[in-house]
Amino acid sequence: MSNNLLNIIKEVFSTYNYSVGASLQGFDLLAEKPGNNVGIKLVDDVSADDLKTFLGSLNGNNVKVLFITMASFSDEVKKLSSQKEIMLWDRAELERQIVKAVLSGCESSTPARDLIAKASDVSSLTNELYAHSPEKPQAPMKQLDLSTAVPAEHEDKGAVIEAEEEPKAKPKAKPKPKEEESEGISIPLHSVPIKVKDADAVRISGSIGRSEDLEISLKFIPYWKYDFTLDVQSRYKDLTIPLNSKGSRMINAINKSIDTAPTTAAVENVSLPDAPYNVEESVVTQEEATAMAVKAIIEENTKTVRFKGTQGEAAIVEHKKFQPRPQDIELNMELLYIPFWVVRSHKGYMEINALDGKPTKMPMDDGAEIL
Repeated sequence: MSNNLLNIIKEVFSTYNYSVGASLQGFDLLAEKPGNNVGIKLVDDVSADDLKTFLGSLNGNNVKVLFITMASFSDEVKKLSSQKEIMLWDRAELERQIVKAVLSGCESSTPARDLIAKASDVSSLTNELYAHSPEKPQAPMKQLDLSTAVPAEHEDKGAVIEAEEEPKAKPKAKPKPKEEESEGISIPLHSVPIKVKDADAVRISGSIGRSEDLEISLKFIPYWKYDFTLDVQSRYKDLTIPLNSKGSRMINAINKSIDTAPTTAAVENVSLPDAPYNVEESVVTQEEATAMAVKAIIEENTKTVRFKGTQGEAAIVEHKKFQPRPQDIELNMELLYIPFWVVRSHKGYMEINALDGKPTKMPMDDGAEIL
């Protein structure tokens, strides 16, 4: 893990009056203040067995455990962490905590613990980290350059979050019209934009959305979008059989379903509404997606031609199949995320495309859901 990321995590905990120092028993950082000692471990990937082994090595120390990753945690790890009261911050949760720490440093009139407690997407275990400590006043968070904290593979998607002190004397500005106000934060993600509002998704869900226990969230599903061109002239005897085609398709990078690609241009930063969200991980590799795309294009453009003729007094019918070769196909592929509204209640569950408002006929992930 990058030292820059360690420094940012130090700043986050320092904002909440923690003293952050050297590691202890395999932790990368140890954050301390009266009543709260937090051991922080940064991982690229961790399994449930790895977690059990690490916990067994702590020898009963009274330290709360926090695992942080720039990726995501498996369901097995999440289940074990809830049993062992271990805190987990994946990439999305880490981004939220950094933003909240920056904002709490800017708004000195609002205690950090109150600002965090307002967020419905923060676990009770994480809330306990921000318990009030009267021993020292809360310090504003330093200006952070988050683009240096992201590992190399995420380098192009870095973002810069800055906290700056306002001048003491500032002339009053005219309030912006409501339509110009920002609805939420934005995240660096190659995705189609969100066109359907959460209220519209609730209406589309019908009876599911008319329940008191309604829950609505966003999830971004990865797709391998490919554009292809095929221009081949096959010859047989004196005939020329054209095999010409072009188009755009996309392959769900989780369940491998193939669909028509959207015509809406993608954006590099997605503006998020005020709702919980999750960015799903790709399961299908680019090599696997390329093989699937080539196979689908060949099948779609295979032609069978029937030839009639005579030989003597006998009528002859011949069937000849013509299909393109993989090297005949020009293919461009990219990873594109599609946003979906997830609407659920005791009356059911529905996923709605946040670009065009169309309900899906099947779950866009692998179909497994914990209720």
